Amino acid sequence: MKTKNLVIILFFIFLIQSCKTKEGAVVFQLSEKVTCERIDTIYIGVPLNMTICGDDLFIGDFREPMIIHYHLKDRKTDRFLSKGRGPGETQPPVQLYANPLGGNKLYRHSKQAYDIGFYSLDSLSVFVPLFKVPYEYFNVFPYEKDRFLCSGRFNDGYRYRSINEEGLVVSCFGDYPDFLDGENLIPLDARGMFHQVRLANNYRKKKVVAASSHVLDIIDYSLDISKELIKRVLLASYDYEYESTRSGSTHNIWAQGKRGTIQGETSAACDDTYIYLLFDPGFVREENQEVKKEIWILDWDGHPVKKMILDADVKQITADSFSDNHTVYGLAYENHNNDEHYIIVKVNVKL
Repeated sequence: MKTKNLVIILFFIFLIQSCKTKEGAVVFQLSEKVTCERIDTIYIGVPLNMTICGDDLFIGDFREPMIIHYHLKDRKTDRFLSKGRGPGETQPPVQLYANPLGGNKLYRHSKQAYDIGFYSLDSLSVFVPLFKVPYEYFNVFPYEKDRFLCSGRFNDGYRYRSINEEGLVVSCFGDYPDFLDGENLIPLDARGMFHQVRLANNYRKKKVVAASSHVLDIIDYSLDISKELIKRVLLASYDYEYESTRSGSTHNIWAQGKRGTIQGETSAACDDTYIYLLFDPGFVREENQEVKKEIWILDWDGHPVKKMILDADVKQITADSFSDNHTVYGLAYENHNNDEHYIIVKVNVKL
């Protein structure tokens, strides 16, 4: 009997020690299966992100042409932006952000050309370059009329930077996530690589959604940004492996979730009322999983509202931050008889 009790005690000790994440993740009390409304078929190479402004939907593609402009009202498609180093060209991948403030602009950030600039939404034929950014800047995101929020792989202990329209750093703020036991001992560049964020902005609330695969930051910029104005939420427990090596001037960094870690958030959007996170509940490096993508809905205090289980393989989502109709647009992958294509879909959020 004593031996049996000892085995039980050791088993529970093992369970406790195996739970490496320090704090509990969000739990949804409400969930429902939803049907994605199909809008149109669109042929894309490798979609990177999508953004919306009114009836204009923009999709970044890794292949040429690298920007797809889809008109939701009349269902027309325009494509522009070629690869290259000449006038009006750039290197993939590109990130796109629609900013209706300060001139109605579509911002374009090239991660290989290290540049940021914009097109006027009234005339998408002319690109206005602004400034270059260092290679460690993963995102350059317009959050105010003349300010950009930057995330990346920074080694000074700060997770974010605010820069102006000349590319000069205004402030550094925020620390890296530290939910994992011993994570504070992991090199900062590896932590930055694993916790790469997707960004969305609500201009009326003056808040930015900065979501990595397992951690959500809600950044309030109604006052000067500081650590105290970041609401941090653990979405799901995680563990990861990494390798960070230097050889002369070359720095190689690699980080990814360990086998059995949930894939997590892959795209973020928001409107006046809610934050929407596209979530992959599958596990890292486990094949033949039959899982459905989900949209996680949280309020602006980071509290879970509802989980929607999708009937399509959605890769990207977006929502109009100037709308309160609670509509999420997505890009879903389909493959019928070796015909690979994407479908623009719409999900009406009902609560």
